[in-house]
Amino acid sequence: MSRWQSKAQLNPPSSPSEQRVSFIGNLSSPQSLLLIVLFASLLAIMFTLLKSGLRDFDWVLLGMSGMFTLWCLLGAAAILNLLKPFLDSFSSAQTAGLSFVVCLLWVACVTVLGQWLMTSGLRGKVWLLDYWALAETLVVVSVLLGIGMRYAYLSLQYRLREQSSLHARIDALHSRIRPHFLFNTLNSISSLISVAPDKAEQAVEDLAALFRANLQSGMSVVRWADERDLCERYLRIERARLEERLKIDWQNAELDDDVSVPSLLLQPLIENAIVHGIQQLPAGGVIAISARASGDMVEIEVQNPVPASAGIEIGNGMASENIRLRLQALFGDRADFKGQLQGDSYRVRAVFPMQKMQGGLA
Repeated sequence: MSRWQSKAQLNPPSSPSEQRVSFIGNLSSPQSLLLIVLFASLLAIMFTLLKSGLRDFDWVLLGMSGMFTLWCLLGAAAILNLLKPFLDSFSSAQTAGLSFVVCLLWVACVTVLGQWLMTSGLRGKVWLLDYWALAETLVVVSVLLGIGMRYAYLSLQYRLREQSSLHARIDALHSRIRPHFLFNTLNSISSLISVAPDKAEQAVEDLAALFRANLQSGMSVVRWADERDLCERYLRIERARLEERLKIDWQNAELDDDVSVPSLLLQPLIENAIVHGIQQLPAGGVIAISARASGDMVEIEVQNPVPASAGIEIGNGMASENIRLRLQALFGDRADFKGQLQGDSYRVRAVFPMQKMQGGLA
């Protein structure tokens, strides 16, 4: 069985259908933390206005209530963020219920600690727990948590719709690339049939492997060794057509074989380099390919010469858009994809987190 017919498992799921949107979301992001601080400040101001009114506004009470709400909200966010791997193993309804209980318990602890500090801790008085104040706080917090859980549910539905829309766009772009890809490779093979039938037969076998890989899901991942092998097959077809005009320089392509990369990440970039660069130049040129590990990130670069009349639009085609969307869907903000025209050459660079396949291909 061909290596491209088998499947491997990646430590996070490699299929979009297997990936799950978290109910909690990313509470440690700068945007989330800013919203938490703003909401805590708003609650403190509202509480102070209700207690003291606008004419006799109590700034001391504002400071104390602000500290209390910040402790409650930031602490709850930190706890939920730590428990996120555990909570994500449950259904959305169960996650909401557990989150509600955890937040309520945390607020109860902060309330009791605050009462102790305001009596025995700071003033040296005998501390007696004010059960009514605790109950009032928990009732108010329960209402706010209910509103928060409703917001989290709506946010989850929005993110699910966004993910579905993104996957639909990726599949649409992927299906549009397939006929374009097949047309180019069939042209290469047709030029070989009459002059070099043995090479044409090898090219057909390479095309079968390429098209089989192209039929995979746009969100699948493969081993780096298999992605490079796929590119070698494609380059073998193009070399038969372009001959000495096409030269490849594999620079620092020293990634471990088991490093996972999105399927058909590198091959479309090489195809673009040939179509918009090498093919347009009478003398051809060299395509420089770099693939290396940089810390916990993978960096892949493709650089090729372009005609003097080339415009920046060469990096805004279907293939580039497809890769950009797939990296965004698989890795979120941790991935980056950029293309840049530099004089008489064009360089494209993809960066994404390093992960390794669990188990090899059959």
